[in-house]
Parts: sequence; structure tokens; C-alpha cells
Amino acid sequence: MSVRRREFLRLGAGATAAAIVGRPDGLAAQSKGKVRLAYLQLGWAATEIIHKEDLLGKRGWSAEYSVVAGAPGPLLNQLASKNVDAIDMSFALAAKAFEDGVPLRVTGVATAVLGAIVARKDAGLTRVEDLKGRKIAAIVGTSTFFDIRALTLKGYGIDLSKDTQIVTATAPPDMVTLLGRKEVDAIVAWQPITDSVVFRGEGVYLAKQIDLWRKATGRTSGFPVHVCYLVHHEFLLKHPAIARDLNEAQKDAVDIWYTKPERAMEIVSEVTRLPRDVVQVAHRETVRMLHGLPEEQVETLIAQLKINKEFGFLKSDVWDNPERIRREFFYQG
Repeated sequence: MSVRRREFLRLGAGATAAAIVGRPDGLAAQSKGKVRLAYLQLGWAATEIIHKEDLLGKRGWSAEYSVVAGAPGPLLNQLASKNVDAIDMSFALAAKAFEDGVPLRVTGVATAVLGAIVARKDAGLTRVEDLKGRKIAAIVGTSTFFDIRALTLKGYGIDLSKDTQIVTATAPPDMVTLLGRKEVDAIVAWQPITDSVVFRGEGVYLAKQIDLWRKATGRTSGFPVHVCYLVHHEFLLKHPAIARDLNEAQKDAVDIWYTKPERAMEIVSEVTRLPRDVVQVAHRETVRMLHGLPEEQVETLIAQLKINKEFGFLKSDVWDNPERIRREFFYQG
């Protein structure tokens, strides 16, 4: 989960500030009222498609879309202060914000886990077990590093914090630089950082987060989630239809992602400002774009929360009670 992943590639991201973008010209005010959906510029969740195709407007909302550059923290603050009504967000950070008292509900999912361990191409690493004693670059405060550390510990008995030499990076470009200079043997990162390194031929995938999840949990079905949709609880009480409409809009966006890839990549390139070749690789390597909140998915999410608490990222007792999670954290109306 990745507190700073959206800062990736100021190497081409080119974002400087939040950009508030209204609905396309010529669309009259809609009957369901106004909704303000904000999303991270490098969120990688297909929210860009909802925005550019105005998929909420097509469902009767007067939608205002905000593209926010940088880290997730300020976006969470915007939701907490009711400056926006709904956002995309790291699932782990959503849970952390919830236990810290932010009045939010998870209404749907957006994309499966995006993390990976990428080895330097000439480092001689072929298995996760080969990481012992090696130098690994990571941003240790991110949820992606925490998740991958927990999964390698649970699945392989390897503690990345103790059994390897962690080289602490302060931002995603630092990891890319360290690997390129051969100062580390591997990085723990996420899309599209990982894809850009592999695309340039500097690294190879050693293990993707989805495979670590399968190994650690024994679950062969369902997808652990990286990004989900959050709606402020007060707005949800007044406008419960937003949960269904946002999930249906995401479903349409996912359909475009898979059936009209050229259009999807055009939109993603426009919003993220990433090079088209990086977007193409990241599009191909994305584990799974998701939508909705079916019960099977909820069970997988509850398992994620359990692991996050087991290894210390989450603290609240609410995560020990699946029924409380369903009732208080999720919204399946």
C-alpha cells in the first residue's frame, strides 16, 4: 500500500497541483444532485476513465472530478473535511484512517494488489529465498512494503527488515536510481514503477504481490485489493444511490480497460502524464481491475485486514470481528 507511490516519476508525471475538472460541456444538471469525486493522479484504478467518460454523469449525477497529484494523505484529509464526497484510496490506508476516526465507508473495489519485488537483472536472484543477506531498496513507511514484508514472512519465513540489508529510499525515483547504479540487488515497489524498470531492461520480476499472497494465505481464488472507493458516511446517508452508481461506473470503466485498451491507455496517459510505453507495459502487467463489493471479495478483504493487524499495521479491535467490519467499515447497500 503505498503511501508515496503516487509521487512516482516526477520522472514524467509532470504534476504540480490538484486540478479540479468539471463535467464535459453541454451536459445539463442531473436529477440525482451533485457529487464530488476526487482521485489520485497515479492511483491506477480506472477512475480516470470514470472521469473522462463522465460515467457518473451518465447515471444522473452532476459530477465534479478532481485529479490530485502527490501522496494519498492530503486526499484522505479532503474526504475527512468533507471537501469531497468520494475518493479512490489504498485499502490499507483506508482501514488505518477508519480506525483513526475518519467517517468513511468502503463502497467498492478498484484494482488488485500492484506491488512486486524486482531484482536487478544481473544480481543472480531467482527465488525469494535468494534475498537473504542482499541489499534491497524500499520506502519502509509505505503500506506496500509493509504488506510484502508480512507476506514474505508468513509465506517464506523471511523477514525483509531483518534478513536483508534494507536501503531506505525517500521517494520512488530513489529506488529506480539505486537499482540503476547497482547499489542494491532488488527493490520493493509497485506499479507503474516496477513496470518502468522492467521495461528498460534493468530489472526482472522476482515475485509479484499477488503470488506472495497466494503463497502466504493458501487462497487460490479472489483478489487482494490495493485500491478501493471510499464515500464520506454523511454523504452516503443522504445519497445512498451513490454506492451502486459508483460501482456501476467502475464496472463500465473496467469494461473499457479490457475491451477498448487503446482508449483506456489514451485516457490514462492524458491524466497521469506518464510516457505511453510505460503505460502500455503497466496496462499489460496489471493483475486485475476490479469493481463492486461481492461477498467473496469482502471475505478476501477481511483476510487482508487480519494480516495487517497480525503484523502490526492496524491496531483496532474492530478488525477481529468480521461482522463489525461488514457493518461498520463496508457499505453493501
